[in-house]
Amino acid sequence: MNRLLSLLPLGCVSLTLALPCALHGAEATVSRIPWTNTRLVGTPETPPPFIAVPAYPKLKPKNPIAVMREPGANRVLYLENYGYDTLRGVLRRFEAKPDVSEAEVLLELKDHVYSLTFHPNFAKNRFIYFGVNGPSRGKGKHTKILRYTFSEDLKRILPDSLVTVIEWPGNGHNGGDCAFGKDGMLYVTSGDGTSAMDRDNVGQDLSSMRGKVLRIDVDGAPAGKTYVVPADNPFVALTNARPEIWAYGLRNPWRITSDLQSGQIWVGENGQDLREYAHLLGRGENYGWSAYEGSRPMFKDRLKGPSPFTLPTVEHDHGEYRSLTGGVVYRGRAFPELNGAYIYGDYSTGRIHAMLHDGTKVIWHKELSDTPLMIVGFGFDPDGEVVIADYNGGIYRLAPYVQPPNAQPFARKLSETGLFADVATEKPAPGVVGYEINHPGWHDGAKGKHWIAAPSDAKLHPSEGGQWGTDNGLVLVQTLALDTSAGPRRTETRLLLKRDNDWTAYTYLWNDAQTDAELAPAKGMRTTVNLPEGPRSWLVPSRSDCLVCHSRAANFALSLNTRQLNRPASTEPSLNQIAHLEKQVLLSSASWISNKLDTAPRFPSLSDTNAPLEARVRSYLAVNCAHCHVHEGGGNSAMDLAAGTSLKNTRLIDQIPQHGTLNLKDARIVAPGSPSRSVLVTRTALRIPGQMPPLGTIRPDTEATKLFMQWISSLKPETQ
Repeated sequence: MNRLLSLLPLGCVSLTLALPCALHGAEATVSRIPWTNTRLVGTPETPPPFIAVPAYPKLKPKNPIAVMREPGANRVLYLENYGYDTLRGVLRRFEAKPDVSEAEVLLELKDHVYSLTFHPNFAKNRFIYFGVNGPSRGKGKHTKILRYTFSEDLKRILPDSLVTVIEWPGNGHNGGDCAFGKDGMLYVTSGDGTSAMDRDNVGQDLSSMRGKVLRIDVDGAPAGKTYVVPADNPFVALTNARPEIWAYGLRNPWRITSDLQSGQIWVGENGQDLREYAHLLGRGENYGWSAYEGSRPMFKDRLKGPSPFTLPTVEHDHGEYRSLTGGVVYRGRAFPELNGAYIYGDYSTGRIHAMLHDGTKVIWHKELSDTPLMIVGFGFDPDGEVVIADYNGGIYRLAPYVQPPNAQPFARKLSETGLFADVATEKPAPGVVGYEINHPGWHDGAKGKHWIAAPSDAKLHPSEGGQWGTDNGLVLVQTLALDTSAGPRRTETRLLLKRDNDWTAYTYLWNDAQTDAELAPAKGMRTTVNLPEGPRSWLVPSRSDCLVCHSRAANFALSLNTRQLNRPASTEPSLNQIAHLEKQVLLSSASWISNKLDTAPRFPSLSDTNAPLEARVRSYLAVNCAHCHVHEGGGNSAMDLAAGTSLKNTRLIDQIPQHGTLNLKDARIVAPGSPSRSVLVTRTALRIPGQMPPLGTIRPDTEATKLFMQWISSLKPETQ
């Protein structure tokens, strides 16, 4: 090892690691040359004007889902939602001081909690309202608007003051938000209630309260009633229509807000396959679901309501947004240029946009920030400035973006990134380490090569069974190449950069001469790759698409886990690759390596016939699908396809599809013994809306489809 140190070039940084290590036989000091990043800093485009910073840095909320100032006080309340499998929510309150670190508990609810709002006359009646979903007096789960009353001194909520204002059946796509309009009426959102593609066909059905915005009068209710229907609601005189309905045709409205100055009411909405959108609410309007998804025709044969279709006011495709969170209308003082603008964001991508609308037309619409947050709600602090609920744990505010001093232009060519000493041969630069994985993902038949670029202070943090942790500054590199008669033809090189505890994705598209690659547009592109066999269509995913798969739920770095990396090192076949990475001083700690690598889990490849059939199928699903289809992964279904989940708990076997049957008779996600009834096969075999994987691919994986069919055919009907 001393001889190795003596051979290091002058100017390298020595990184020291003491290892009681089977690799070296004794405690040893090893070094590596760090990678230096000078050109992958900032962004290639003009950055958005704002960033998100912690509003209360010392406060550590757990899964905050809604945040709102207390009227007439210097206090803020927030709701903690404890997740899909736990019917529990907690309301907390704190003094809005920059150094606040604790929040008192005001109320615990045995429901999924979604929202809170205050009565306009809170100073006198002390009413607070919650949108929740949970058990009810009726059968199954119901979405409910609950009302509680504060004590006279506002120090606590009176637990016996509970009143259920309104409720309806719902077990998914529940809506459950509410806001008081300038007219004093309470506006309430409801979704289609099924977590499926409007399975009960209620979006256009005015006899159902699901898939609607409801408008009720909670102040004019007679004794024994919790609300009365306003006489000017649009459908009060329509036979068989629910008179509470104000607007309809909504899938999963996520957040409603009311601007008391302009009278505007905005509703954000989660789309299905391709669109995310929001509506400037109008009386009696039909927003289309499920005949339409935003502006996109969805099911032509679905029941049509009596009103003409109204286009969304705001709309994004899934290249930008994946799960839109409705926001608030800004009336603060810090940013006068935003006065009157509707500010909203996205749960999956962390982006924040604003639109100024005068009630008739759009004045302007622009991106405000690209954040690392899981945005579930917007509110105001006591000063009227916007605060953001980050479901990952935090309350944030907007701050102006400041350009770093002496920043160099962002690398527009792969040769400018500093990742390769020679781009044409893909010779890595010092500090860039290659690695291989056991089970490659599906990239339309392209094969991948992988590298890690690590600055001097960046390490990987191994986990024996799950995803590894990563430090800021790391860059993960993947080059995709198609096999041709003239040898591999590189199509693109993809980068994932971690900085400021967030990941950013970039793609470089290779030229025909295979000498360099150019930075692809942020929105991705459909292009043609010239192969010896002829031209081939190729899809370059958008940067947002990349981060849909490289998601928070999957810890972003999909290939960095023990199951993928537990294999022989390509440069030292006698050495396990994880031990090889340890030898390169890339691991922070791996005390379990020496005695557990032989028994540590690993993914078999799709073609490894020595591995059990089910193990190969589960590996494919874990690699290609589990980044979305896990708890809180954004996959919008109940499936959990993580590698460590038991087959029974995957919710695959004999489960009714939540997102359509694809015209399969008696369809199941996986129908044991019957591939023809299994939508898993159809979604994998075809490139259609609802295909799997849904993004970044335009060709089916025929080998995986065959494997699925073989596995499903082998299952017995009682398989669990």
